[in-house]
Amino acid sequence: MSLRGAHWGSRFSGKRREPKMAEQSAAKNMILGFRISELQALLRFAGRNKSGLKHELVSRALQLLRTSCSAEILKKIQDLHAQRNGLTPTNAQSQQLLSAPTFPLHSSEAALNARTSVPICHTGKDDTKSKVRLTKLPFYEILDDLMKPTDLVPTSSERIQENQFSFTLTEKQREQIIAGCSKNGVQSVQLQLRICHTDTEFMQEDQYPPYLSVKVNSRVCPFTSYFSSNKPGVEPKRPCRPIDVTPLLNLTSRGANYLNVFWGHFTTRYSMVLHLVRQHRVAELLHKLQANETRASEISRELIRKKLRLEPDNDVTTTGLRVSLMCSLGKIRLSVPCRGITCTHLQCFDAALYIQMNEKKTHLDVSCV
Repeated sequence: MSLRGAHWGSRFSGKRREPKMAEQSAAKNMILGFRISELQALLRFAGRNKSGLKHELVSRALQLLRTSCSAEILKKIQDLHAQRNGLTPTNAQSQQLLSAPTFPLHSSEAALNARTSVPICHTGKDDTKSKVRLTKLPFYEILDDLMKPTDLVPTSSERIQENQFSFTLTEKQREQIIAGCSKNGVQSVQLQLRICHTDTEFMQEDQYPPYLSVKVNSRVCPFTSYFSSNKPGVEPKRPCRPIDVTPLLNLTSRGANYLNVFWGHFTTRYSMVLHLVRQHRVAELLHKLQANETRASEISRELIRKKLRLEPDNDVTTTGLRVSLMCSLGKIRLSVPCRGITCTHLQCFDAALYIQMNEKKTHLDVSCV
């Protein structure tokens, strides 16, 4: 037997307590909520291969749980789960997660019908405040914060959870929303609900929890779902969009508005925020770009000189450069030549067309096209 095999045997041989079925089920749910670093730590602890994509690491960890689950492996899973959720080891071991229910789709109806937890009401209290930071949306300007980042707090051991929040619009905010509605029905001033992972280390993009459903004043709020699988606990693969709750608001009186959020609790923690925003049109962003982000022509000349500069140490020297007046994206003549600020290419793309193409996206990346 190799030294590695002997070490494995010395660690896990002898009498050991066999994990119960409930503990294995809880450990499985913990593994499904692990990040790549935690999956690698678990596989490294068990002496398994820790390389590969996330879904491969999850599959390997679940196989480890099925075939070689021991008290030591179970304790390691609980410790990693405690580190991820900021729990003490005692609380992590006592936290039992029920097996996930089977829903045919990630639909609002499935979440609402399966809900059995008792809602709680928040008005922005300190005990639920979160320090998460969400990425800025280029097409939206924040006018006011109706609710600071607030954690979605599970209230029971049920899989489908519900939190209720209340907020009241000021007279100025109501006037802004009413004035922001144009004759053709386009709402330029919106109340946006944004949900993301509760991770304070990095800027967070919008991310829907599994089985997400939203009600505003007891009416279901429609939104586009980005779920690509009907498996329990699977999150969307693409960044999600903010949810516009403006059409369901109570704008006729000064009474409170009530927001109910339903989501599937699979160990991953989420936070939400309510912003009053103004939507920018393509023409407005283009005008702002031309007014503030124009670069001097001497910068481009210096870039050309640098590319044509003779380098004695190089065997190959550039003697000419060719740049097209046609946009590389839309294959039309450039009207507003634009280039990413960190891009080293001379070729430009059309700014108006690029902004128009990205109007439906949550972020605008112009590093290089």
